[in-house]
Amino acid sequence: MQLRTIAIAIAVLIPLLGVAGAIDSDEIIVPSLTVRGSAILEKPADQLRIRISVVTEDDEATTAFRENSQQMRDVIKALKKEGLTEDEYQTSQIRIQPQYSRRPRQAGVEWKPVIVGYQVSSSINVKTKQLKLAGELIQAANEAGANSIDSISFGLADHRKHRAEAIKAATANALADAKTLADAANLKLVRVITINLDQAASPRPMPMSMNRSMEMAMASSVAPPPVNPGDVNVQASVTVVYEIAEKN
Repeated sequence: MQLRTIAIAIAVLIPLLGVAGAIDSDEIIVPSLTVRGSAILEKPADQLRIRISVVTEDDEATTAFRENSQQMRDVIKALKKEGLTEDEYQTSQIRIQPQYSRRPRQAGVEWKPVIVGYQVSSSINVKTKQLKLAGELIQAANEAGANSIDSISFGLADHRKHRAEAIKAATANALADAKTLADAANLKLVRVITINLDQAASPRPMPMSMNRSMEMAMASSVAPPPVNPGDVNVQASVTVVYEIAEKN
């Protein structure tokens, strides 16, 4: 996929009213030009995150736990067989919960909840750069005993690098627009008074829901579900205030 840059810039020209810093009666009003520059970078996703869970139930807690542990071992074995390495997954949750009897529907019946069974759930978080394995990993986990895939998302592994690129692009847009505005108004840019980073959020993983075609593919075991990573947006915006003067 190609990288595309979308830039947006908003500028406010204040010929004789802009003020730098605090002002009292003895200070001089500094003419200023305020420019806001923004940038949105579209980067191809290079990291896959999947949360895979196994849920088991039984009358006895030890039995439910034993079955859950065995199914999760089978799931991990199947994921490794597809090419996942040990440093690409980690255990995120192991929980044992008692299951209680339901309240009778009849009104006025004395009822006290009692434990009728146990539910055990365990989860692993997969984080890998092997995006091409997305469909295979989902199908392998399902066929090995995973009965819950809570989330699928795509992101960027080196988010700091891409965040810095967005900041640079936003700043360049602001400076370019400042020059254009100053030239158009026959003004001179004297110096930068202030420069502020308004927004430069690290790209968040893009969540992806399990659609019907993916569910059918997993159930039929004919082919892995189709998974398209797509692009991740990285954005930043800055505000630059220039001192300006009239051209001689």
